[in-house]
Amino acid sequence: MNTWNWAAFFFPLFWFGYRKMYKPIFSIVVFFLVINLVIIVLGADKVIFNTVIGFMVSFTVGITGNRFYRHHALKRISEMSEGNIRDVKLLKNEIQLRGGTSWKSVFALVLLGVSLLLVMTMLRFTPTNNKLTELEVGPNIESEIIKVLEDNIQALENENMDEYMSKVYTHAEQTTFAEIKKMLSDLFENFDLAYELRDFEFLSISEQEVKVRVTQTTTLVKGENFRDNESIFIHTLKPQKEEWKFYDSKVESIKYFTEEQSVKSNAEFTSNDSSYIPTLKAPSMFDFFIGDKIDVNNDGILETISFRGGAKGSSTYLNTNVEIVVEFGGLEITPLILSAENAPILYFYDINQDGWMELFFETGARIIGTEMYEFTPDGLAKLTTLNGSVEKFAPYEIITSEYSYVFDKSLIVSN
Repeated sequence: MNTWNWAAFFFPLFWFGYRKMYKPIFSIVVFFLVINLVIIVLGADKVIFNTVIGFMVSFTVGITGNRFYRHHALKRISEMSEGNIRDVKLLKNEIQLRGGTSWKSVFALVLLGVSLLLVMTMLRFTPTNNKLTELEVGPNIESEIIKVLEDNIQALENENMDEYMSKVYTHAEQTTFAEIKKMLSDLFENFDLAYELRDFEFLSISEQEVKVRVTQTTTLVKGENFRDNESIFIHTLKPQKEEWKFYDSKVESIKYFTEEQSVKSNAEFTSNDSSYIPTLKAPSMFDFFIGDKIDVNNDGILETISFRGGAKGSSTYLNTNVEIVVEFGGLEITPLILSAENAPILYFYDINQDGWMELFFETGARIIGTEMYEFTPDGLAKLTTLNGSVEKFAPYEIITSEYSYVFDKSLIVSN
């Protein structure tokens, strides 16, 4: 019959040693060594595994320890009784000597525990299949990353598509990779640019990821409608196929040399100020045409935005032919056809801070609402409709005349 033993539950190894039961100790130690070696090779979280396995062992010993010890004692007595000791007094002394308890064994187990701790510390440095085997963090890691950045910039200047793309991390989803190739193709076709990198600041360095802030100067050598600028990027690089590659890049700020003041980054926009948030406001509901050049993806290249209102139709209360056209280097995406209740307003703002501005179309005064769109490889896609007119933009937040909307990074409205 099983009875609970708290000492065996909390200190299973020491309890076995105290009771002179050495075989279970050896079995448990070997079991833990094998399990930890497998965990380290697989690169799994050994803390979770050891906690679960340790609890299972403790629970099993706690509930079966007394029965197991009784079986062990009876077996030892039986073995000694069948031996050559005939004198009853000598037999009792032998039973007491081989049985009983032993604090020496507990002390020996403490030393064994310290030894095992040292062994497991050494095993931590065993290479795993999900860590770098050749790209290890070392004193030269910063110079390696800087070389990758400089080689990439040189590929841009040489307009070497293959060399540049060889430094880009290949995701399972190839959409990002294809978008970068398309952007480079347009860039090389329309502009001849010169680049300069400086002020490298490493934000974090590990085996799996490096984040670095760098200042990049981009100037036009040949072409039109490009604004020379000084941009601050935060690049994230990760290892792939034994090389460091660009996993993600974000624009922290841009300063255009053709203007006296810096253009604020999206993260610094705090109000609906036309100096910083591109805004196209129609003068009327019908028959209007206005446009602007806006850098909607923070790459230093201005995209052409056209905002048109169709002729007055049979209804004087609705314009069903408001057209928004965006041109990327001469490439026109599918025009967006919307309806307006009054003179509409068009805002551009990067609400989720990913480098691409979202488009906000305020439909008018009679039925006030603001439709939100995002740029995709297929054009502009609608995300949601907000109640009220826009009063204030902030990262991940829009305040309208009706509500305050908060977004997550996926542009989903949070309640």
